[in-house]
Amino acid sequence: MSCASVTAGATSMGRSATLSDSMDPRAHLFGIRHHGPGSAASLVAALDALDPAMVLIEGAPEADELAHYAALPGMKSPLALLHYQADEPANSLFAPFAEYSPEWQAMLWALNRGRPVRFIDWPAACALAAAKDTAEQDLAEDEGGSPHGDPLDMLADVAGYADGEAWWNALVESSRPGPEVFAAIETAITELRTISDANQLLGIGRYQRDLYREAFMRLALRQALKDEAGAIAVVLGAWHVPALRQKSTQADDRAIVRDLPRVKVESAWVPWSDSRLAMASGYGAGVAAPGWYRHLWQLHREGDDLGAQTFAAGWQSRVSGLLREEGLAVASASTIEASRLALALAAIRGEPTPGLAEMHDATLAALCHGDEAPLRLVERRLLLGERVGAVDEAVPQMPLAADLERWQKRCRLKAEDLEREIALDLRTEAGLLKSTLLHRLVLIGVGWGRLLDAEAGRGTFRETWLLAWSPILSVRLAEALVYGVTIEQAAGNKAAAQAAASTDIAGLAGLVKACLLADLPQAAETCIACLQAAAVSSSDIARLMTTVPTLVSILRYGTARPIPEEQLSALVSALAAEINAGALSASLDIEPAEADALRKAMTGYDQARGLFGD
Repeated sequence: MSCASVTAGATSMGRSATLSDSMDPRAHLFGIRHHGPGSAASLVAALDALDPAMVLIEGAPEADELAHYAALPGMKSPLALLHYQADEPANSLFAPFAEYSPEWQAMLWALNRGRPVRFIDWPAACALAAAKDTAEQDLAEDEGGSPHGDPLDMLADVAGYADGEAWWNALVESSRPGPEVFAAIETAITELRTISDANQLLGIGRYQRDLYREAFMRLALRQALKDEAGAIAVVLGAWHVPALRQKSTQADDRAIVRDLPRVKVESAWVPWSDSRLAMASGYGAGVAAPGWYRHLWQLHREGDDLGAQTFAAGWQSRVSGLLREEGLAVASASTIEASRLALALAAIRGEPTPGLAEMHDATLAALCHGDEAPLRLVERRLLLGERVGAVDEAVPQMPLAADLERWQKRCRLKAEDLEREIALDLRTEAGLLKSTLLHRLVLIGVGWGRLLDAEAGRGTFRETWLLAWSPILSVRLAEALVYGVTIEQAAGNKAAAQAAASTDIAGLAGLVKACLLADLPQAAETCIACLQAAAVSSSDIARLMTTVPTLVSILRYGTARPIPEEQLSALVSALAAEINAGALSASLDIEPAEADALRKAMTGYDQARGLFGD
């Protein structure tokens, strides 16, 4: 069955997507799929035709005060709205947006025309409270997994598609059907929702959550209709459209949500990444190939000005460029042949333009000569994409996020989605600055970089780091706010707090070294004092022995930063005195495993003492 016949059949069966007996005719519901380029293109066309006075969007209402920043020139998608519990930032949720997300395009449409935008989902305060109570980590994801599978699979089976994902892609995302598709979607989803709710196909937890969310949506829609005399566009996941149509009084909806627990919430715009938009990342509303969807969005955005031939050529040119970056020889003639083959495959398969399957087959045949290996080299960059979004300088940010942005500019370090190795020469100002930042971030749990070489800082004054930015690091920055409002302050205070709470000799020695590498002399002194106190009361000679090599390595090889040599030397001597005095008694009447551990500790200790010149 073709996409056109599915759309036409559904439209003839159902009612208008904008009118119902129980709803104010000024309310126009547009059921979309999150991060769908076809949904976004059809929605923009529908908004242009309707020209609403207000736009309502599925999303936490805490974002209302942040929505107007979306139109600033420095806002580069992918981005996300981060909502986190003020006194427990680890309890957080994200609402991501790609440039092809219908909600993002709805925001831009309204803001560029001076129309008000409101978010109408249940508050993040309630969602985070529910997440805390139930340990559900995915309450923000509208299209999360179901214990009974995807209900759209039933529609796909009727239409002759492999699964619900393929059906929706063919009907909406790849074909750009236009505003009329929303009536067809509503009719189909209404029938499906009736069956699903009656049999609780999505499970009792999802069913109950939808009741709460949709009550909030109806309440927000009623309020908007009171506040605005003109037409109102409501952009929400297609699954929720039937629930907003149903007859329900304001009193009923208020009763549903009245006793829901809430927590105090902070919200902010944060950068997101292509890889985190993908299903493979575990994101419930993710898409299979964000990079492909961005290319498809370009086709929809350009409309008739960008034909199928140009579309295919653009994709195959990108594939060729990535293959060349991997050192593979790709002739221009082969790129042209791949484009032609993709178009031919689409025609044979009855598709108006080449889809991802046609592009893959054409690439494999014309550019990779049937060998999957070269294609795998570039597949992640090609399909997932490699973008990290950016927030405009005028947007208020969390203090640590703002400080990190200043550091990034100062160090000329760009957040990137893909892993990248960088080698730092600590004898240069630029190298030392980058190293200091990365070590401080490690101390506050923001693992943007991972130190690869175990001997970093030991004589060569070089460090090699593996960098990879992940949006979850924004949550780590929020968690670290309790220790300070700058990265330097937070790193120093957190290290000092950890040292004060620890009696682990080896761990304290590691903290001393970490503080010196991060150029935090005051925090290092605090950690040294804690280490001294712990050493005096410790009877674990093996642990004391393992501490000495760490301290000696700092004294012997330095850190390219000022270190308290006199204080560290005195500490090493004091530890040695304790160790030497207790070594004999610690070696008597012990188990073989303890003896082996002590022997290894002695070997390292003896070598360190030799390096120390004693």
